[in-house]
Amino acid sequence: MPRVTTIDVTQLSRLLDIAPRTVQHLTAEGILTRARDEDGRELRGRYELVASVRSYVRYLREQARLDDASESKYIMLRNAKMGSESEMSDLRLQLFKGTLHRDADVEWVMTQMLTAFKARMLAIPSRLTRQLIGQKKFQVIYDLLMTEIELALRELVGYDRQRFARANNDFLRGQGADESGLNGKDDTDAASESE
Repeated sequence: MPRVTTIDVTQLSRLLDIAPRTVQHLTAEGILTRARDEDGRELRGRYELVASVRSYVRYLREQARLDDASESKYIMLRNAKMGSESEMSDLRLQLFKGTLHRDADVEWVMTQMLTAFKARMLAIPSRLTRQLIGQKKFQVIYDLLMTEIELALRELVGYDRQRFARANNDFLRGQGADESGLNGKDDTDAASESE
């Protein structure tokens, strides 16, 4: 049977570059095991050189793997949080500049525009009926109809940022909601309320 090299606690602690107390602690945790004699009895204060070094290296690898996983997870979560905060800042800025609108606001303004368009279109017959009675000239009838249709279509023409903002703010004031679209009230509203 080959002879196994054994070393004591002090030698092992110097070899592994740890304190003797740490060697005892690692032994108590089952990471390091004491050397045994030919009868299988544990030798007090003695460790197999090769087996102890291997066990300690495995322990360090496991610790590094756990630390790396938690460290990389922390970094990943921190980066995700910073990305979310950056995105929220960008969204607030776009809301402030009026280049971004909440879907509920757009739906409300579009509903208002389409309702006005529908009302104007439905009013054409009642507005023109008296004017068209007795008209026989095609051009006169055509011009009257086209004028009313063009007036109705103007309800849908173009995006007016100020009109949108006014209508949106009026609607939000009526609903008791904040105008910033995100956290709390707008600075301008807070200043006007304090006056």
